Amino acid sequence: MPATAESQVFSIGIVGVGLLGRAIGGQFMARPDAQVAAITDVSDAARAEGGHALAVPEGSQYADYEAMLDAESLDGVVITTPHALHYEQVSAALDRGLHVLCEKPLVLEVDQAVELRERADEAGLVLMVGFQRHQDSAFRGARERYGPDGPDIDWITAEITQPWFESFGGSWRTNTELSGGGFLVDTGRHVVDALLWVTGLTPVAVTADMRFREDGVDERATVHVEFEEGATADISVFGDAPAVREAHHVWDAEGATYVEGRGWGGRSLTTIDDEGTEHTPLLDRNAERNKAEAFLDCVETGEDPPATPTDAIRVTAVIQAAYESAETGERVEISLPEDARY
Repeated sequence: MPATAESQVFSIGIVGVGLLGRAIGGQFMARPDAQVAAITDVSDAARAEGGHALAVPEGSQYADYEAMLDAESLDGVVITTPHALHYEQVSAALDRGLHVLCEKPLVLEVDQAVELRERADEAGLVLMVGFQRHQDSAFRGARERYGPDGPDIDWITAEITQPWFESFGGSWRTNTELSGGGFLVDTGRHVVDALLWVTGLTPVAVTADMRFREDGVDERATVHVEFEEGATADISVFGDAPAVREAHHVWDAEGATYVEGRGWGGRSLTTIDDEGTEHTPLLDRNAERNKAEAFLDCVETGEDPPATPTDAIRVTAVIQAAYESAETGERVEISLPEDARY
C-alpha cells in the first residue's frame, strides 16, 4: 500500500505510549506496509518502555508531541492520551496533513467534533475514532438488522459493569480535568456509542441520574434516552463492580437482538423471532479487523472508517446531555446537526 509518493511504507507516530498506545503500535508493527517511526509521551518511563516495545530508536522518542510532528516524516498518528488533550492533538495532526486514529472519545464537546470532522473532510484526511465495537461481528450483525428496511425499534436496554476504580483509581482517568468525567465518559461511552450505531436512532432528549464519589468522579449512572423515531433506551453503567459484563437488548416489531459478553473479548449475538424462539447467527470472527488494519485500509481505499467523527458527534451529544441532566435534575433536549443523523 503506497503511503506516500516516495514510500511504500506508511509511517506512523504514536502520541501516548501507555498500554493502549503500545498495543495499537504492535498492530501496526505486524503489517509489512507500516512502521512505527516515532513516539511521544510526557513520561520518561513510558517513552523508554514504548521505544523498546515498538523498536523506535531513542532519537525518535519525544517528550513533546509537536516536536515529533515537526521533526519526523509521518503519514499518520495514533492518539491515546487523556481525553481532554485530544482536541488540541488531533488539530495539530490535521494542520500537518496527517491521517489520524484517535482513541475514544474523539473530543469532549460536540462543537469540537463537528469542527474536526469538517477539517478532515476538507483536507481529504482519514479521521478514525477507536470504538472497537464497530469491528465486532456481533454488533455488526445486530446493526444489519436495523438498516433502512429493518423493523421498527420499540425499546432498548444496555448496561456494562467493570472494576474500573480498582484498575484506574488514582490515574488520569479519575482526574476530571484530564478525563472530562468518570465511568460514564470513559467505559460507559462505548455502550452509548454501540447503542446509537447499532440502532441508527436519533436521540432527542436525555434524563439521567448519577452517583458521584467525594472527588467528583461518577461511579454509576442510569441514562434514559428518548428518540425521534418513538423508541426509548435505558442505559445503566457501574464502575465499581467485581467483573466486566456487557449486555445490549433491542426489542423491535419482529422480535429482538441480544448482544452480550463478559471481559474484553468478542460478544455473542442472539436473535429472538416474533414467536419467542431464539436463534444464534454464525459470526465470522476471521473477517474482523483490528484498529490498525481498518485505519490503513481506509487510507488506501478512501472508505469511511468503521467509527467516524459523525459517530463521535452523536455519542458526545448524549454524554454531554446526561451530565447536564444529572447536575440539574432536569430532562435535557438534544439538537443534533442535520448531517449527524444516520
